[in-house]
Amino acid sequence: MSFHLVSRVGPQQYISEEGAYNYLPEFLKVLSAARVLILHGVKSWHKTAPYLPDLNGAGFDVHEMTFGGECSYQEIDRVIQKIRESDIDLVIGLGGGKVIDTAKAAAFKSGGRPLVILPTMASNCAAWSALSVIYKDNGVSIGHEIYPKQSSLVLIEPRVILDSPIDYFIAGIADTLAKWYESDSLLTHVHQNHLSILYARESAKLCRDIPLKYAIQAVEDMKRGVLSEPWQLVMETNIIAGGLVGGFGDEYGRATAAHSIHDALTVFPETKHILHGVKVAYGIMVQLALEEKWEEVRRLQPFYQCLKLPMNLRDLHLDARPEEDIRKLAAYSVSPDKTIHLLPFEVTETSVFEAIQRLEKSIYI
Repeated sequence: MSFHLVSRVGPQQYISEEGAYNYLPEFLKVLSAARVLILHGVKSWHKTAPYLPDLNGAGFDVHEMTFGGECSYQEIDRVIQKIRESDIDLVIGLGGGKVIDTAKAAAFKSGGRPLVILPTMASNCAAWSALSVIYKDNGVSIGHEIYPKQSSLVLIEPRVILDSPIDYFIAGIADTLAKWYESDSLLTHVHQNHLSILYARESAKLCRDIPLKYAIQAVEDMKRGVLSEPWQLVMETNIIAGGLVGGFGDEYGRATAAHSIHDALTVFPETKHILHGVKVAYGIMVQLALEEKWEEVRRLQPFYQCLKLPMNLRDLHLDARPEEDIRKLAAYSVSPDKTIHLLPFEVTETSVFEAIQRLEKSIYI
């Protein structure tokens, strides 16, 4: 297995501390960014308001734009139009993963404008990675785009994320855990001895070890509103470590089977309300079944049960679906564009369907 390796490690600057947003006016002045567009979600805008500096009062021409709900090409084009109409100098993405991915896409496609990211949840590595996951307007995943340019600045205000919905935090834990299981199958078959591959491998280990050791405590601390060291560590792992796997490893650190299963699940309306990382959690189980790593499946079961992550079709509300529909799920997961084919063995509709069936039997043991 051999890919052309291009590392896009992370943002140019990163701050994670109480009061981090206060660095924003200084940074904008350094870049001579007079006209700023803030793309934000409704809830995230209210959550961050107490901590944001007064950019208008500091002399900046601030334009606000409420996110439309999906990181779709239509939504990206809408933001690009606003950027061009208002001659925006710099884009700020404030919110969750889809807001951030839309801001990334619009900033790059409108001429490579500088981008500042203020994540309000630790639900994925969107703030760190140089890519956007693209959806149709109805929420069906249709792939991703990789950009040659990283963001200029990422600012994390821990108090904002601590106050975010805990189910998104748990989804982020699952999405982070997938970085180990998906990249492991690639990184162990690399025939190149690049230092960046070693860094990707170590980052992937963090994506496994930190959640399995600290995540349950971190979730309990978040429920109690305690900004603890375990919570801080898991929160930053969700945002940073997952992004570093692909950042250092490029194609060797990409998603494989778990995210392909996620994409297939988005086709079923029963899963529309289920968060990205939660669907990926089930994808991890299917990937382990494909690889016949049943000891690992059993090792993860208590962790999954504690965090209420899906381990079977019943947990996804798909157990009433006929066998024909589960075969369609398997077929969609192995369509030619899916990353499941990066696994170091042939994967077919039949092998995925059989893995799902074996998983159903195994989980009840």
